[in-house]
Amino acid sequence: TLAVPAAPSILRRSRARRAGKRVRFAQVTVYYFARRQGFTCVPSAGGSSLGMAPRHHRARRYSLSQFAHLRQVSHRQHLRQHLRREKLRARRRELTQNGTVPSAEAAGLTLADVSDDDLDVGQVEVGDYFYLQPLPTKRRRALLRASGVRRIDAEERQELRALRLSREQCGCHCRLTCEPRTCACSQAGIQCQ
Repeated sequence: TLAVPAAPSILRRSRARRAGKRVRFAQVTVYYFARRQGFTCVPSAGGSSLGMAPRHHRARRYSLSQFAHLRQVSHRQHLRQHLRREKLRARRRELTQNGTVPSAEAAGLTLADVSDDDLDVGQVEVGDYFYLQPLPTKRRRALLRASGVRRIDAEERQELRALRLSREQCGCHCRLTCEPRTCACSQAGIQCQ
């Protein structure tokens, strides 16, 4: 019998070709947009959602190491501000005995009264801590005003409230078995929730 050499595997060939082709990034381009009232997201409370202008007003390019450093500095600033607000809230709670006793001193405290020495920034690992946190309505409105938004649409508050209520009432009221004649899911043409 004559031995026929085996044909090389197609799988091995494709792996070998893929191994040499990799995408590598050398730069990061950051686009900056002005803030606008959003109308496209639903904050968990209040009105005045945050959004962006339709076109960016500036773009900057960074190397990967520059961008990583920039993010770390930015995250550390956000962390410092968050810890400062938490410390201010704690001081106000102490002065008002957990909000039960009015205190003029507590009402007069501001973020400027909390020094950097009072913060334990070194105890928190920035990379593990940082994540987007919801902003209270007052802060969102202040950000919009600081960005030049003169008129904040007050109707958005009612629209957002209605959306949040409608999201609480999803699915149907079926128990154990689906009743297609009364099931809102079945009538909408989706599987019973």
